[in-house]
Amino acid sequence: MHLIIDGYNLIHHSPELFWAGDMERGREALLTALRLYRQKRSHQITVVFDGGQDLQPCRATQLGVPVIYSGAKQKADQVIVELAGRLGSGATVITDDRELAGLCRGRGAEVIGSRIFASRLMATAQGQAQAAEDDEPGWDFSTRKKGPSHREPKAKRRHHSRLERL
Repeated sequence: MHLIIDGYNLIHHSPELFWAGDMERGREALLTALRLYRQKRSHQITVVFDGGQDLQPCRATQLGVPVIYSGAKQKADQVIVELAGRLGSGATVITDDRELAGLCRGRGAEVIGSRIFASRLMATAQGQAQAAEDDEPGWDFSTRKKGPSHREPKAKRRHHSRLERL
């Protein structure tokens, strides 16, 4: 699984990463948390940020995490869509941007919300056990369900599978 992270979107949706007005500190906090996350999880990670000095996208490695700056000619969203298109179903895009999420899903990538990933990122980076999400109640043993007609749709099952692997 290759995680493609919309960097500024994740920073803005995580209180632990968002330092009011100081995006440099937010980027450093995000990259440090991702470095700790990679020590415990084997996922490939690419973080994409808007901006950069060059006109074309610029690749770098900061704190051991691959980073792409979109450059002056493109937005980070365009770079993320291109990456998602190249990786297809192997890509998991982390963003809460609805338009970007729709474009990435159209190219076969799975999309997970920034808020959900931020909580898992912080828990994993700090070495805590992952808490169950409130929006994922799990199996209710009080109901009697049988057969595939009561199974969740395949896309939803695939989404839950990706969440479990984070």
